[in-house]
Amino acid sequence: MKIEFENKYARLALISITVTMLITSIHHVYRLGLGLLIPALILTILPYALMRWYSSSKNENILKSFSLFNALMFLWFGFIDGFMDHVFKALGLPNTTFLPGSDAEVVKTVFSLWSPAASNIFYEGTGILTFVTGVFAMVYVVKMIQTKHAADKIAGQLKPAQS
Repeated sequence: MKIEFENKYARLALISITVTMLITSIHHVYRLGLGLLIPALILTILPYALMRWYSSSKNENILKSFSLFNALMFLWFGFIDGFMDHVFKALGLPNTTFLPGSDAEVVKTVFSLWSPAASNIFYEGTGILTFVTGVFAMVYVVKMIQTKHAADKIAGQLKPAQS
């Protein structure tokens, strides 16, 4: 079944939150291990499931749930983790995360690449990318909501005229 999008921003919101969740999943599995694989998979698939459900039912509460999911994922993974930890670190500012060992110059990870420097760049880079893609996700969710409200308002104005 193909998802019918009400506007282009709904599609862009879904794509950008999916990319955000993929990046943050890779980032956290890389740091903390394969035990996070199932929760990461659920959080990555959930936006698609919500949008597909909304597409078939047009239930406003499902669209609100999709929007709330986006906001919570951006707040936690994009802003608190991505921005306040990894972007701050990249700018030379003290990070504000509370994960054990996160204040280290090079954070210990479960997995590693060919060198400690490459591992650190990958880890910090995926944290920064989570923030960047999260910003796009939030912009598109806001645009999706604005477009939906405008369309609903126009539809509401047309109904009395048709009676």
